[in-house]
Amino acid sequence: MIFINQKQKKSVLLGNGVNIQFGGKAYSNKFILSRIVANARCDKYDDLFEGTLSGKEIEKLFRGLLPTANDILDGKYDEYSIDKKEIKEAIEEFKAQNAWRSKFEHYYDIPLEDWFLLLRLHSNKDFENTWKSAKRGLEWMILDGIYNDGRLQEVYHKMNKSVKRFFKSYDTIFTLNYDNNIEFLTHKTVYHLHGDYSVLADSENPEVVQGFWNTQKGKIVMSSAYPQCYCNALLNFCGQQKYREAQTNWQNIQTLQHLRKLYETDIDAFKKRRAELGMNSPVVTQIIDTYIAHPELKIASDYHFMELENLSGELDIIGLSPQNDSHIFSCIEKSSVEKVNFYYYGQPPKKLPLTKPYEFKDIEKLWKSLGSEAPKYNCNRKYPNTEGAKKVFECLNVLSFERISKDEIEKEANEIPDFIAISLCKEANNLRNTFEKSRNEEDFDKQAIMVSKIALREGISPQVLFLFIIDNKFKR
Repeated sequence: MIFINQKQKKSVLLGNGVNIQFGGKAYSNKFILSRIVANARCDKYDDLFEGTLSGKEIEKLFRGLLPTANDILDGKYDEYSIDKKEIKEAIEEFKAQNAWRSKFEHYYDIPLEDWFLLLRLHSNKDFENTWKSAKRGLEWMILDGIYNDGRLQEVYHKMNKSVKRFFKSYDTIFTLNYDNNIEFLTHKTVYHLHGDYSVLADSENPEVVQGFWNTQKGKIVMSSAYPQCYCNALLNFCGQQKYREAQTNWQNIQTLQHLRKLYETDIDAFKKRRAELGMNSPVVTQIIDTYIAHPELKIASDYHFMELENLSGELDIIGLSPQNDSHIFSCIEKSSVEKVNFYYYGQPPKKLPLTKPYEFKDIEKLWKSLGSEAPKYNCNRKYPNTEGAKKVFECLNVLSFERISKDEIEKEANEIPDFIAISLCKEANNLRNTFEKSRNEEDFDKQAIMVSKIALREGISPQVLFLFIIDNKFKR
């Protein structure tokens, strides 16, 4: 824990809305999940899962759990026979957050971390024994989908000097995001409440006691090709579970620091306490001994909830949804924060889960004042409405392995300027030229999905990119 100067009066808490503002729709729920399925179809995750889960099985998992989400909305899990309070609460929270919709039409409409709840519910009686590994696999894919082949870490290049000055003006910066764009932009310390892509998980990090011990014993499991999947991110359908995991780490830090002090000042008391803690777990004893022998090691990841709970002054919240992460608002309630300024997008929420004074502010006005409004284009391209044209648009859906309406395709196409369309078409055509000509349907599908990935990377529906490719205007 790092104690924050209590005289400070200006702090900010950031969420994914910041990445969407500057990185575009590529970092929205829809495109993150679409990238995961596209990656799976291209067999990207074969090495990650060491052949235990195929791309087709991954795609089937995501598409197959859609009915489970709708069953929750329909109340079919209200009497779900499970004694875990957190799951029952998560079901109620899921229904409350999605009460405005009658059903989910697409798998990519389901919020990212709710997939952990769906996976937990769609299980057999033996699932308790496999939950840890199943959850880890889902974490890997979500972290990879968000990471977007590293492009996420480059979003700060789109933030202008006014935005830089704005974020630098805060005394303390908290974020729920895993990326490091704000550090790169401001060169200031940023407290990652849910983990950080630049920090490996404790079990894999040789600078941390557990990771050091695992390294010595040859128990590191990280794939060097996917470091983003092995970061210290906290992911769960239950926000309170994230908080408990972070608090467990904090307690472990306190315990080992105390043991180190005993070791230096009262060796008999140290031996007694070491024996008590290691009574039921030899691993605990080994962790203690490793830290005593190597005090230079970090004990565990600190997720900085204590810093949030000890905060004072005013707190601005930017890019968060008030429906999510109730544990964050609970921490703010514990703090000495005098006022919260909640920046909203669209319509302001009716209320926040806070008793502290708060004020709603329009985020679009803030971005406008900083000269960082997202560019908007209306290219006024016209597409025919003949039967032949309708068949072409249907083919676009077939190529994209998803289905959206002709009107949706046209609308999105007209939001993309020529210079972007030409650049993406050139990249797609260069990629297609690297493929050997094949009449094999499976090879053709993989070529189509590889082109689709170019679009998904940029937050563009694949149908739109395929439309540009067949449009002679963009063949330059």
